[in-house]
Amino acid sequence: MMQRLHRQLSRARPRRWSPRLSGVSPGLRRGLSLVALVAVVASMFGFAAWPATTSASNVNVLFNGGFEQGFSSQPGCGMVANGWQCFTNGGGVNYGYYDDQWNRVVAEGSHSQLIELNTKGIMLGDTDRYAGIYQTVPVVDWAEYVLSLKGIIRTTNMDGDPWRYRVQVGWTFGYWADWTRVTNWTDAGWDTYYPRTDPGTFSSYSARLMAEADYVTIYVRVWKKWGVPDEELDVNFDAISLIGPATYGPHPYDNGYGDTAYKDHDYKDNFYGDPG
Repeated sequence: MMQRLHRQLSRARPRRWSPRLSGVSPGLRRGLSLVALVAVVASMFGFAAWPATTSASNVNVLFNGGFEQGFSSQPGCGMVANGWQCFTNGGGVNYGYYDDQWNRVVAEGSHSQLIELNTKGIMLGDTDRYAGIYQTVPVVDWAEYVLSLKGIIRTTNMDGDPWRYRVQVGWTFGYWADWTRVTNWTDAGWDTYYPRTDPGTFSSYSARLMAEADYVTIYVRVWKKWGVPDEELDVNFDAISLIGPATYGPHPYDNGYGDTAYKDHDYKDNFYGDPG
């Protein structure tokens, strides 16, 4: 490295420049030589004489992804975390949404979102029952975001098809949300089921996505494949995040069930101090 630097400096010495700059004053020649020396040293050590531009800070653009900012009752579902909305496809199964504070089913903080599907009192339940949550947030067009979440699957029935319960994640771009129009449902790969009253460790999921519009909706759902009678499926979600550039903009709508506080306020200032 030092020999290379010596060769570069030798080439930039003033006497090498003299024939080309014979009409230039000695003071100006010395100044040009100094500029050349600085450029050589900068190129050798990989830095420029001016600061490089930096990208915007990455934050969790979801509100209440850790479920520490409260829950509210939503009709047809139950207790759903503020900032989120619920969905099901009805049919022969009982649905339940809960603010779960049992420490064995909380990955971070003191709360998790529990989604329950059970067939208690139903002789033959319907197949392919879904229940989930979703949230729409503003994003930066064509910026990359990382979606992450944790969860744990519990059941009263430890026998049967090893893929009978699934957790899936999807997203749509644009102002309006509709879980029935999601075309990119992706299996989270959570293949471990625990007894309902004896949970184990949380599973994790992570994916990268490129924002293709000003808004993105994140969907997380539980899929109960079979209508087995008298069984209960419990899935706890926690630590859901969408990490990427912050933006300014209102939440598309107030769901009417929880205090989202998105509208009429600056989005970033309200939520990025403690994304929850």
